[in-house]
Amino acid sequence: MWGDLVERHHRIRRRHLKWPSKQRWQQWAKGRYPGLSAQSVQQLIGEFCEAVHNARQLRRNGHAEARYPWRKPRYHDVVYTNQDARIRDGRLILPHGTSGRLRIPVPVALPGRLMEVRLCMGRVVLTCEVPEVARPPQTAVGVDLGVNTLLAATDGERAVLVSGRAAKALVQARNKHLSSVQQAQSRKTKGSRRWKRLQRRKARLLARSRHRLNDLMHKATRKIANAFSGATCYVGKPFNDAAQRLGRRQAQQVSSACNAKLLWQLDYKTCGAIVVDEAYTSQTCPVCGERNKNGRRYRCRSCGQTAPRDVIGSLNILAVGRQNALVPGRRVPNAVQWVHPLKYPGHKPGSTPGHGGNSSGSSREAQLL
Repeated sequence: MWGDLVERHHRIRRRHLKWPSKQRWQQWAKGRYPGLSAQSVQQLIGEFCEAVHNARQLRRNGHAEARYPWRKPRYHDVVYTNQDARIRDGRLILPHGTSGRLRIPVPVALPGRLMEVRLCMGRVVLTCEVPEVARPPQTAVGVDLGVNTLLAATDGERAVLVSGRAAKALVQARNKHLSSVQQAQSRKTKGSRRWKRLQRRKARLLARSRHRLNDLMHKATRKIANAFSGATCYVGKPFNDAAQRLGRRQAQQVSSACNAKLLWQLDYKTCGAIVVDEAYTSQTCPVCGERNKNGRRYRCRSCGQTAPRDVIGSLNILAVGRQNALVPGRRVPNAVQWVHPLKYPGHKPGSTPGHGGNSSGSSREAQLL
């Protein structure tokens, strides 16, 4: 259906015809897709009209690179409203017009009222309306996003660092396997049986890595939410212009970082996530205010203060969020807790979880950094 909408849109633009209204689109689609419910057809038409409207507004505002919907995807998400989708006896029932109904088991209870269901390739996304619970903020923490250290948070008294080496290894393995599949697919005729087989293999690979990465990020943000319960997070804006001048491997790690998802998860698991500027936060000493460039461990040449670089960055982000400036004369947290988002079978306290490249170990306290 989306491909038919794109083709008809191109025809309207070539003939310089007047853009039809949403009601005219619905009249045009009436009876054309008997395998879809009427509500799903209306939702798809609404998404397409909104995409065209947004592209038109961007082009009028001077963004000439903005493009109208032009792709004809082989698959497209099907959207169901709460008028169509319903749950009966632990099963999600999705109507498909004359094609019948799709029944999907739902093993868990929904947290609220079902509002929308999106049927994607290999997964189903349910949107629920959850009543908001008033949670007064107790404190504020600064959060620094990174690659080797996925999250570094501090409230000025203690710091919690979540290792990101598992996410880094997962992304690198995904990119490596994906490149091999794409290389094999490039030697096949598009649309052939072997090409489709590789296409399904690529979809399974991406879905599996996406589920693992989502699980890892949920566990990492939960560590921060449990450590600083009811806190407001000041998060450094990921990443600045200096990240564009990195090497090829480092640039791939930065571009593959899921910073938007981390911000979204911190926003609803805590009392809110506020994005602030993180310029020079990892280089400025919080004690004397001097700038120093260091490796993973920060050492000030003026006052001799030493600490992990991520702790310095999160402490300065907290100062920017509270006072809107990098104010010197602050104290570095005495205790730093290193945690790992995943728990491996057979892991013992004090040993290194995961692969040997992770030197963080389990949770531990570092005295007088």
